[in-house]
Amino acid sequence: MTRLYTIAHWLRDRLPFLWQLIERVNALFFRLRYARRLRRVESEAMKMIAPMQMQRLSDISAEEMVAFFHSQPVSIYRRFTPHGFELPDVTALQRNASFLAYVLKRDGNIVGYFFLRSYFNGSCYFGRMVDYQYMSQGIGTLMNKVSFFISESLHMQSYQTIAADNIASIKSCEKAYRLQPISKIANGDTLYKNCKL
Repeated sequence: MTRLYTIAHWLRDRLPFLWQLIERVNALFFRLRYARRLRRVESEAMKMIAPMQMQRLSDISAEEMVAFFHSQPVSIYRRFTPHGFELPDVTALQRNASFLAYVLKRDGNIVGYFFLRSYFNGSCYFGRMVDYQYMSQGIGTLMNKVSFFISESLHMQSYQTIAADNIASIKSCEKAYRLQPISKIANGDTLYKNCKL
């Protein structure tokens, strides 16, 4: 799994044209395998969020998402660099059927963003960001629970990387599922498999 993760990131960073082609093919096969079940699972997940609102990234204006990303402190992006954060990047993610991304809103304001970067072979990688103004309010834990619910409901193996010094993220994850360390990756982060408690 570590080798696959490393190759995927190398392709994304060094050969973006090839990565885009792989993403398109993956999205096509992912849609064929999961589209029907996904709508039902998303509907159940949205109930878990109440009274907040959960929307698909594709249902949010790309401009609103870019404004949200730009409003976050630069320090967040030292640990969170799963994709680009400009208008073309967000627009591409919105069109990618295998990039299951969601926004949490409270009183009309975006308070969190999370995703499952999914593959048609039945695996996915989690990522999440809590608006800096809403940290330490349980939003990250809630997004972890919903991410795990979606992956389990779709019978997908889920993974993520976390920096060793990101104790808050580790504790938040451990409230939703068990983190099984797999290996260290090149940048020093640990690759984890997410398992039932």
